[in-house]
Amino acid sequence: MPVPVLLAPRSWPAHLLVVAALVAAGWLGLWQYHGWQDRRADAARDLTDVAALPLADVIGPDDPFPGSAVGQPVEVRGTWVPQATVTVTGRTHDGRDGSWIVDFADVDGSLLPVVRGWADPEAPLPLTPGSAADLTGWLQPSESTGATDPDPTDASFPQLRVADLAQRFDQDLYGAYVVERDPPPGLVQADLDQLPDSGRLTAIRNLLYALEWWFFGGFAVFVWWRWARDELAAAAPEQAVPAGR
Repeated sequence: MPVPVLLAPRSWPAHLLVVAALVAAGWLGLWQYHGWQDRRADAARDLTDVAALPLADVIGPDDPFPGSAVGQPVEVRGTWVPQATVTVTGRTHDGRDGSWIVDFADVDGSLLPVVRGWADPEAPLPLTPGSAADLTGWLQPSESTGATDPDPTDASFPQLRVADLAQRFDQDLYGAYVVERDPPPGLVQADLDQLPDSGRLTAIRNLLYALEWWFFGGFAVFVWWRWARDELAAAAPEQAVPAGR
């Protein structure tokens, strides 16, 4: 019985070549794709490590939140508001459930919510005296998760939404909050929930390289398919059985 033309030993190099091309194109495409993702993540993290700016240079008490300032380190100079501590529940750290401890700094007559840190639910809340608030932290926009507060009258909130906090004070509040970089004793640095937008064009060249490699893999399959079709067409007359036999 004759061996099918595509399984004949002389066809093996073509099969091996297309398999090698597919493996190489697929792996190189994934490598470039992951490079695109990693560089975008690095760009977001790097924005949180830039030099801190005075709060007034980034946002004013009545200013809308500047979208380009998510994660911007800022220097806060003000006075802590005594007995104003609230908690934001549902926060995890290293896989453990806990809460954010939020105090308020009076900065030139307007209040700025400051996430002092993360705390275990069983830990006692640290006392915040009415002393100078001198800190550096990362600026974050007001949250809007849609979570419902089961008891708006208590000092516990399901999200850090400035509009909800404003109901507790007669003073104006900034349209943002700050996550303190160096939390006080007894607290752990809170994780940033909102990182800077790294931009759509960050490391776009890596993404284009990934698409280029995958296109090359698809083109290799197309060339192999054309070759296989021609081989089968050429072998068809030889394998045809004469009429009457």
